[in-house]
Order: sequence, then structure tokens, then C-alpha cells
Amino acid sequence: MTPRLEDGAIVDEVTVDAQVTTVRYSRCPAGWQATFELRPPGTDDLTVVHRLVASTLADARSAVPGAISYLMGAPVDEPYYDEDDRIPT
Repeated sequence: MTPRLEDGAIVDEVTVDAQVTTVRYSRCPAGWQATFELRPPGTDDLTVVHRLVASTLADARSAVPGAISYLMGAPVDEPYYDEDDRIPT
């Protein structure tokens, strides 16, 4: 999908782990916000709506794939906790 303007927002699709998510980028008082919905695979009655805010459009666009991975349960970069004793690293 080619990004498009819709009601004052930039609408684009992001693919993470073969899941396509529609993301709306729009201006906000803090900079740019990215809004998207996630539905866990095999679930029809649960949707997570997420909004992240960044200072620039480029920062918002680059943060979305990691946020989607994190919200879907995939570790991002390194685990925050040591898996053996659950102590922050």
C-alpha cells in the first residue's frame, strides 16, 4: 500500500511477522502520533488500540514495528529481565 492522506492523517500499512497493520500518523501537541489496532491471531473478540507519540514523523514511523512486535509478545532487542531470576539487567 502506498501511504495516503485521509482526514488530515497519513495512513500507511506496516508488516511485522506477516501481519499487516494499518497505521495513522497525525500531528499532535507533542509532535507526531501513530495510532493502530492489533488483534491477536485467532481472536475475534479482542482488539488492542495503541497510540505512540514521537517528536518527529520519522521517529514515529521507525518506532511502530518495534511497538507492534512488543505488543504481540515478541522480545525487542534484549530482554529487560534476566530470565533465570527475574532481576532487572
